[in-house]
Amino acid sequence: MRAFDKNEQTIHDALSQITVDASNLARQVKSRLCEESPRTAAPRRVRWPRSATAAIAISAVLVVSTTAVAATLGGFDWFIERFNPSFSEIIEQVEVSCEDQGIRMEVIGAQKYKNKAIVYFSLQDISGQNRLTNQTDFRDGFSVTMNSPETSGQVEVIAAGFSWVQNLLYFDEETNTLYYEFNITADAGSPLSDPLELGSFLIYFDERKYENEPVSVSLANLGEAEAAPLEEEQIWGGLNMPNDWGGFTTALVPGHRAALPSGESDQWLSNIGIIDGKLHVQIGKVFGQEFGSSDASLSLMAPDGELISSDYALTFFGDGEKRLLRKDSLDDASYKYEESVFTVNADELAGYTLCYSGFVHSGVEGKWKVAANLSDTSRQTRIWSNDISVDGHLFKYLTLSPLGLEVRGSYEGEKCLASEMSLALETADGLIILNGGGGSSEAKQHTFNSSWNAETPLDVAAVTAVILNGNRIPVN
Repeated sequence: MRAFDKNEQTIHDALSQITVDASNLARQVKSRLCEESPRTAAPRRVRWPRSATAAIAISAVLVVSTTAVAATLGGFDWFIERFNPSFSEIIEQVEVSCEDQGIRMEVIGAQKYKNKAIVYFSLQDISGQNRLTNQTDFRDGFSVTMNSPETSGQVEVIAAGFSWVQNLLYFDEETNTLYYEFNITADAGSPLSDPLELGSFLIYFDERKYENEPVSVSLANLGEAEAAPLEEEQIWGGLNMPNDWGGFTTALVPGHRAALPSGESDQWLSNIGIIDGKLHVQIGKVFGQEFGSSDASLSLMAPDGELISSDYALTFFGDGEKRLLRKDSLDDASYKYEESVFTVNADELAGYTLCYSGFVHSGVEGKWKVAANLSDTSRQTRIWSNDISVDGHLFKYLTLSPLGLEVRGSYEGEKCLASEMSLALETADGLIILNGGGGSSEAKQHTFNSSWNAETPLDVAAVTAVILNGNRIPVN
């Protein structure tokens, strides 16, 4: 073991004489990590030198104590060492967090290049309920702030025209913490905001899946069901519907016949019976909630185990009195009904089993938003224009960054296929294959923007050409 020098020994002696209640300190640090939402971090790190003079021994004690707690919680350096993420060499330290509903979101590190960004962040349940699982997701609650190009960034457009590739790096069950990598791409016309700002208003904790589970209802001796008159304006949609909906004139009367295999109170078997020689099964569901039961999928299992799908299904909405609503009355909707219709011999139904498939989600609504100032990376991107046609698509504007390639252009025909094309980058050391990262198209103008993502940071200066579906596009 290396011996202490004189200054280090002085600090060591001072540390040895001070007692710190680490558990209480950890609690205080945690409670102060996110007192504002959003919080903005500067893209710089300040490091203490290895040795210090005896004159600052007491200050060193406090710094060391706080640093020890931060190491327990997991900071930027710990994250890089622990996970060695793919883009660690280009990201900057952020370490800003926010908290709502007992869930703490922290952006650990990130980097942004105009329309693309790589973000590493964590979610932690600090309520002690351990609600997070390896199925936790944001779904449509996730948002990224973008700038409107027409106003040079003065007007912000929230959660529009972006996509992301999500990668769960690790789930720490002991601390109930999830660590993510998000590769984000905004539409080429709307660059990501500065500072980079992201968040969510929904977090889905868990998902229970049910597949062809038997429903506890007998299909024997069902008989003719009580039917209610049905207007075309009461049909909101359905599955395998014909072009003419005018032939649907009756539906089952909404009720509460039995529970479904999930056991959830927000969804139930509303009614079942025979109408005009066909089996009708109606499922009721509470309308307008973010979490809980998904729409149901029903099938019949024959005595030989064969699964029979419905001929078609109709969708209705009902008010608090379970009366079916017309399309101009959605504001009054309390319940959603799905009625599946099967062609089957009613005399043989006793040997059949009604089966249910669906999902049940748990989660929480809240407000999570964090922002990070990041360095100007414009010198690390290459932008050029071309008029090169590839398979009916004109590739006009290309932007290359360490995260991948974005392209804007136009296309011929009825369908844009740009995002389905293979893409590689030519370098002196060989080809680098990129993965499709999403995009969008505008049917009226026949324009598109598409992106391809790199698996590791690209050296943009080393790229000499883009190989698109086998066609070489030189990089100017």
